[in-house]
Amino acid sequence: MQLSTEVVAERVRQEIDVRRLQGYEVEGYSDRWEHVKHNREELLRLHQELKTRPLKTDWPYHEPSDLEGIRAARPQMPSLPDFYLAEAEILNKIHGAWLGRIAGCILGKPLEMGLSQDDIRAYLVGANAYPLSTWVPAQSRYAGIPLRRDCVPSMLGHVRYAQEDDDLNYMCLAVKLLEKHGRDFTTLDVGMNWLASIPFLWTWGPEHVVYLNLAAAVGEHRSNGVDLEAVTGYLNPGTDWIGAQIRADVYGYVCPGNPELAAELAWRDAYLTHRMSGIYGAMWVAAMNAVAFTLLDIESIVLSGLAQIPANSRFAEAIRCTIDWYHQDGDWQKTGRRVVEHYDQYGFAGAINNACCVTAALLYGAGDSTLPPAEIYERTITIAVQLGYDTDCNGATAGSIIGMILGASLLPEKWTAPLNDTLRTCVAEFGQVSIADMARRTHQLSQIIRQTR
Repeated sequence: MQLSTEVVAERVRQEIDVRRLQGYEVEGYSDRWEHVKHNREELLRLHQELKTRPLKTDWPYHEPSDLEGIRAARPQMPSLPDFYLAEAEILNKIHGAWLGRIAGCILGKPLEMGLSQDDIRAYLVGANAYPLSTWVPAQSRYAGIPLRRDCVPSMLGHVRYAQEDDDLNYMCLAVKLLEKHGRDFTTLDVGMNWLASIPFLWTWGPEHVVYLNLAAAVGEHRSNGVDLEAVTGYLNPGTDWIGAQIRADVYGYVCPGNPELAAELAWRDAYLTHRMSGIYGAMWVAAMNAVAFTLLDIESIVLSGLAQIPANSRFAEAIRCTIDWYHQDGDWQKTGRRVVEHYDQYGFAGAINNACCVTAALLYGAGDSTLPPAEIYERTITIAVQLGYDTDCNGATAGSIIGMILGASLLPEKWTAPLNDTLRTCVAEFGQVSIADMARRTHQLSQIIRQTR
């Protein structure tokens, strides 16, 4: 069995678009694709040729994907406070991050349909729920958007637990990986953990592609000699997408006060499926979670995350622009429209545009930090979701970081109590788990990692 010509053609078409956004010389390749899109062998030859294309001579960015190259291209490291938290407070923050991430994910799940900010507003207005301040209603007078029926357990009046979601499955996968291999896990360990732990049809985008490629490379359960570069690079056009960015939070949870190690662990995970911006998003998220143990100021946390990735990258530039727009606009909707104007070309699942939405949500959610904690949390996750694009992912990431800052004890029961401390997953050996227990297991991992660093 092999991929159909139609699937190969679509992935090669997407690869041309992605390579163009990454700065490669691909002029004329869309026309060539039109001529060969029904010929499998010619499509594969075109795909191989794309990998050899040079960067444009006037391309202004420097975007390495190897860890050594990334570290060499970072900006100057900011100074961070000494890490001094007691174990009970570390656990409280980790528990807050788990709860914050899960509630933010469930909030955005029914709207994960590639909707624009205007679409979401129209739906919520039609449901008498704008601006968003509770779970998404199941019905609206606005007929243009039928919500996902598979997400009813995540809608207003129906939330009794955290519904299974890929963002949340990856949290459990990271815990499982670290419990088995410790901090010295390899990129191949990440992939083998997937094959052993989650069904193929619970993966999407680059994760879906690499899962199948790796399963074929492993064959009869033998991982020796697997060429990971070939596994990642075969018909995988999503290397700049958001997938690795949603897998990284736990690496920050287990590295309190140590963003460099958190970013390294995230890099090892991300390198299985992503390159360039796709990797940077994961490292940025992990580092932000790590510094949120010691910093309270949102802008400082965002910039500390950026300090772990190349300064002269599209990703870093976009986050810096979003920070500037926040200071200029004073209106999250206006900033959201700027994000669309400048970065919509990255699409629904782009790492860059979604990271901009997370940044805007964190900054506008916290404001001047004088609001009550419950209001800060609610503003953060609801803005993240209302900005559109990958709504559950952005609600989860923003919720994770603000949940880490506040800790479980300050999160509003309005958002945490309906979950009933219950997370459903498809991860083997996990299934339905206690959120508090997952936080305790993560805390134990953080203790082990801190003792061995």
